[in-house]
Amino acid sequence: MHPMPTAFLLRYASVAALVMGHLSLVIPEARSAPQVTATAPIKNFRLPTFTTEGFRYTMLRAGEARLPDPSRVDVFEMELTLFTGLADEQIDAMLAAPSASFFPQKRLALGSSTVRLERRDLTVTGADWSYDHAARVITIRRDAHVTLRATIGNILQ
Repeated sequence: MHPMPTAFLLRYASVAALVMGHLSLVIPEARSAPQVTATAPIKNFRLPTFTTEGFRYTMLRAGEARLPDPSRVDVFEMELTLFTGLADEQIDAMLAAPSASFFPQKRLALGSSTVRLERRDLTVTGADWSYDHAARVITIRRDAHVTLRATIGNILQ
């Protein structure tokens, strides 16, 4: 097996970053909402977000969530579904991780455990990851793997 050219990896790494760009950690309407904390874990946590037209945009699910302070949400058994944001409400991508922390004011998500991003055309996996929504960049620091299921043509020319 030949190593992939760096330009190829960078081109398709940007695809993964673009997919993650759909993640909305801060809901504009929720910025003025009161700060919430919880002393007990929240079981079967669900947090949907919607476009201004009322179509599903994201659905964050977790087996358990903890709100240690108003600036952070820790989730366990996380599944984040990204929708197209259109009337058809088709799923664009899914992100799963055993655990993650969300920092809504910073528009940042991170996890030291593994992460898996699934789309029809690719799968991205790795560990020790972060996602910066403002910059629309996902960073995987360990064990990164990208599997493409799309036709890419002749990239070696």
